[in-house]
Amino acid sequence: MIPQFNNLRNVFSRNKQFRLIVCVVVLFSANLSAQNVTREFIQSEEEANYEALLAEFGNKKELPEGYELQALLALSFYPELKDVKVKFVQNDVDIAISSRPHWTSLLNHAKRRTYLVVIDTERDGPRPSLILKNQTFNTQVGILGHELAHTLYYLDRSFFGIVGDAFCQLSSCRIDFERETDERLIRYGLGWQRFDHSMLLRIEQHGDKEAAFNARGGGGAYMSPRELLEVMESTGIYGDIQSQIGDGLSL
Repeated sequence: MIPQFNNLRNVFSRNKQFRLIVCVVVLFSANLSAQNVTREFIQSEEEANYEALLAEFGNKKELPEGYELQALLALSFYPELKDVKVKFVQNDVDIAISSRPHWTSLLNHAKRRTYLVVIDTERDGPRPSLILKNQTFNTQVGILGHELAHTLYYLDRSFFGIVGDAFCQLSSCRIDFERETDERLIRYGLGWQRFDHSMLLRIEQHGDKEAAFNARGGGGAYMSPRELLEVMESTGIYGDIQSQIGDGLSL
């Protein structure tokens, strides 16, 4: 065989093998994610898993009193955080819940920083459902998962990157920042928990489930329930979305 054709055949053969490897990796990753997806966490069913979750995901974690199980369930979706120090703090603060690196550890390597999830304990004014204690078990997992998706993001950020993110919170780029966080959470398998959380807040705001579901959010920082489902559907790991929505709602 002419050497040039032999080389060309080898190139095509290697490319075919490469494509096959990529397909296997993608399928394996999709199946792995799908195994993690749960439509709804029921507290009474998950309590038996507490010790196992604590052993696997509780390292270097200061869990929030009263919400330890919810936090561990959320942490279980982010294996990258297994050996990262995360401290959940409950206090009477101005924001319902937030996540950030502790300022004293900002100059450390990303995985050696301490990350805070700060939870408000009292709500001054309307919308009491913003407070963790007024939410359902499944939605608590969802909003804690959202904050931990921020923590995951910070693992790839330098000191100057985090400073830039802080300034971002004061401008319109906060919209993309929060929406990308929801997309990250969805890719990691916590889409249903975030959907239920969004429905809870918007039912309080709009008065009924249908109005809450169809409210587009007006380009706000946080995705509406319908927008969350659209992203979930695009990932392919959540199965038949429509059959799991419930309450007569239609995507």
